[in-house]
Amino acid sequence: MQCPVVERNGVIAVALLYEPVPVVAVRLMTVAAAEPRVATTRGTAIDALVQSVEAVAVIGPTLPLAAALEFAAEARLARPGAGIVLLRDKIDDDVLVRSIRAGVLVVVDANDPVAVANVFKYAHPSEVSYRPGQVTVVLGAAGGCGKTTVAINLATVLAAAGAQVCLVDLSLDTGAMAAALTLDPVSPLVTPYRPGLDCALAQAKPGDAERFTPTFVAELLVALEGEYDHVVVDTPTRFTEHVLTALDAARHHVLVGTSERPSLKSMRLALDMLDLLTYDRRGRRIVLNRVDPAIRLGAREIDAVVRNRVDGELPATRAVPASINQGVPLAAALPDHPFSRSVRRFADTCIDHC
Repeated sequence: MQCPVVERNGVIAVALLYEPVPVVAVRLMTVAAAEPRVATTRGTAIDALVQSVEAVAVIGPTLPLAAALEFAAEARLARPGAGIVLLRDKIDDDVLVRSIRAGVLVVVDANDPVAVANVFKYAHPSEVSYRPGQVTVVLGAAGGCGKTTVAINLATVLAAAGAQVCLVDLSLDTGAMAAALTLDPVSPLVTPYRPGLDCALAQAKPGDAERFTPTFVAELLVALEGEYDHVVVDTPTRFTEHVLTALDAARHHVLVGTSERPSLKSMRLALDMLDLLTYDRRGRRIVLNRVDPAIRLGAREIDAVVRNRVDGELPATRAVPASINQGVPLAAALPDHPFSRSVRRFADTCIDHC
C-alpha cells in the first residue's frame, strides 16, 4: 500500500493513520493525497512506527481522548522522532489543554477535509531535542511599525540557519499573521508552514481572546519550548494579559519601532512600561524598521529619545510590502536582499542560538 511521504531535511517520513474503526479509516484515506499506512489496533500502530525510519502518526477521531493521548505517549517512547497529529470530531478547550500537556501540538477537525488533507501533506516528524528552546517576544512600539513583518522574517532566518522554529501569533482579535502568510490554520495549535518553521496561528474567531486564556498561553509556550529551538511570538500593540504571560516566559524582548520621532516616543513609553514591570534589561533588544538614511534622525537624537542602545536597523524597501502581498517572507524569497541580510545580522548578533 502506498504511503504519503514528507521530506524534511532530506529524510523521508512515512505517514501512519491509527484508526480503530475501518469505515472511518477509509473515509479519512479518501482525502489524503496518497493512501496512508493504516493500523486499526494499538499494537500494529506501534510496530509500524518502530519499523519506520521516522514517521508521522495521525490518530483517528473515534479513539477516546484519554486512549489517544496514551497512545501518543507510547508512540513517542517507541519512536522519539515521530510527529503526532490528533484528529477530533469536536475540539474544545479541554481537548486543547489536555493535548498540550501530553505534548500533542497538532489537533485537527476530522470533519474538515481540507484540514485533514493538509495534515497528511504537510505534517512532519518532530525534532528530538535534549535542551529546552527559547522564547523571543516581538513587541510593537506603535501600530503600523512592521512588528509582524519583523517577527515573521526573524523566525524565517532562524529556521534557515538550521533551527527548528515555531512562530506564534497572539493577535487573537485580528489573525494578522495568517493573512500575511496566506496560510489557513489546519490546527488550533500548530500548523506546519515550511521546512524548519511551524506556526501557531490566531484564527481571529469571535471569543478567541476569552477562549485562549493566559494560562492556556503559558502552557502552550512551555510545550513549544520543549519541541523547538526557538519560539518567536508576535504580539498585539497593547500589554494584554496574554502578552504579559509571554513576556514572563521569554528570554528576549524585541521592541520594534521606526525612526520617526512619534514612534521613538512610543518606544520610550513601552520601555518605561517594561522597566515598571521589572523585566530584565539584559534580554531587551531594540530594532528600528523601515529606516531611510536620507530622512532618519541622527544617532544622537535617537539616543536622546529612546535612551537605550539600538541593536538593529532594517532598511526601508518596497520589496517588503511586495513580499507581504505574495504571502512569502522576504527573507525566504530573497535571502540576499539588504533587508534579509539585516534581519539575519540582528539574529546572529542579538538572539542566542541553541
